Amino acid sequence: MKTLFGFVLVAYCIDITFGACYAKLEDGDHCTPKDGITMLAGSELLMPNVCEKCTCSRHSGSSSLFLSCCGYGKYAGVFAPPPGCEVITGEDGCSIKIVQAIDHSQPCVH
Repeated sequence: MKTLFGFVLVAYCIDITFGACYAKLEDGDHCTPKDGITMLAGSELLMPNVCEKCTCSRHSGSSSLFLSCCGYGKYAGVFAPPPGCEVITGEDGCSIKIVQAIDHSQPCVH
């Protein structure tokens, strides 16, 4: 029973991670989302290699910058398609399509 509970807990955490957003305050004149990338205040960055969109803005009432990043497309969150349908990843690797389970060339209509 403990093993099953542990597996369910890990699976739940993975789903949360894929649909996650994160934000942080940063000092200095730029934001740093990851991997040494830098962003100026007022800029927006789309990172299709990780399906993530970030914005860097001046935090109100302070000299700090506010970095906010969220997943998009297949990493926008966790959801389930209607019965008889499936979710497939688009050609860009991030976007999703909801299609009929028996024929992926047809859109899901419900």
